[in-house]
Amino acid sequence: MSDQTTSPLARIRHARSARLPLAVLVFAGIISGILLMTPPQIVSSAKTPAPVTVRTVTAQPTTQQLYVHSEGTVYPRAETRIVAQVAGEVVWLADTLRVGGQFAAGEVLVQLDQRDYQVALKSAEAQLRQARADHEYAAAEAARIAALFKKDLASTTELERSRRALEGAEAALLRAEASLEGAEIDLARTTIRAPYDGRVRTESVDLGQFLQKGAVLTTVYATDAMEIKLPIPDAQLAFLHEALTQTGVLADTADIPVVLSATYAGRKQTWTGQLVRTEASIDERSRFIYLVAEVTETINARGTQLPVGLFVDATITGRWFENIVTLPRISLRGANSVWVVDEANTLHAREVSVLRVTEDNVLISAGLSPGDTVNASPLQFVVEGMPVVVVD
Repeated sequence: MSDQTTSPLARIRHARSARLPLAVLVFAGIISGILLMTPPQIVSSAKTPAPVTVRTVTAQPTTQQLYVHSEGTVYPRAETRIVAQVAGEVVWLADTLRVGGQFAAGEVLVQLDQRDYQVALKSAEAQLRQARADHEYAAAEAARIAALFKKDLASTTELERSRRALEGAEAALLRAEASLEGAEIDLARTTIRAPYDGRVRTESVDLGQFLQKGAVLTTVYATDAMEIKLPIPDAQLAFLHEALTQTGVLADTADIPVVLSATYAGRKQTWTGQLVRTEASIDERSRFIYLVAEVTETINARGTQLPVGLFVDATITGRWFENIVTLPRISLRGANSVWVVDEANTLHAREVSVLRVTEDNVLISAGLSPGDTVNASPLQFVVEGMPVVVVD
């Protein structure tokens, strides 16, 4: 009954609303087909990378003398503990026998009481005289018996007895001569002299003190020459005289100056020495090898004596090297390559042989030609053939 009451106009509207979704679906399908048949074309265009601004240096090979730097402590060339070689009472001491005292070679430092040794010397002289007299008598008696034996006036037993007596007299004479020599030596040892020009490091003797044989009197050191042990990595031996790597000892004709410097007495002081040898082995803990420099002119131009125990900086003169190119250290990329700028202002990697790297520079021994332009700017990202702009 409701269908009969629905007006014709309402039925027309209902039919139109039912066809509208279908029309939308058909239109969307047509549009999709058109898009699939005509896809968009992507046109790619290569971008030229922007050049990077760099500073450069020109390779200029030169002949250079290298130097090795180290530091160490000054030690005396010779240091001696002086001991009493005979027993006795100290009856005299030199004024220089005090810590820091300076003395000359042969100077008397300590005098012991000589009286007992003078008596022993006289006794030895008397024994020697007796032995000489006995020897003269035995020699004359042996000659007399030998003459009688030739005339058959002495027996073989008498001849042998005279010869034994002579040999005994000769032995006694030798003992007496040795005793006299020992007495003279003991007497001389009561006077204790300086073994060389030097200074007193320690002393432990007083006037009136009785010393036993072997008692330590003082410790002294020589001032005519000082030594300094200079540690370096063994690789740096390549920059020094070849004999240091072969035998470790330099010939007297080798001249390797070492300049020592330190702040002493409130001012910068320098002394000049010579490299003389290496120590016998490499230090097991540090893996360094120790060079030994010797200073024989211990008083410098300012009149300052090189003091024992001073910590000094050392500049060691090394070998000459030819065709060496010096570059800023920043030019080195990795272990052994640099970037070279060609005529088209593009970068190219170049493998080189590195002789030495210092705090500021790198020394190149091979791989660069005179006039090569080498990058000297820090570059975080670099590729082969990258364009650059070179600035002064």
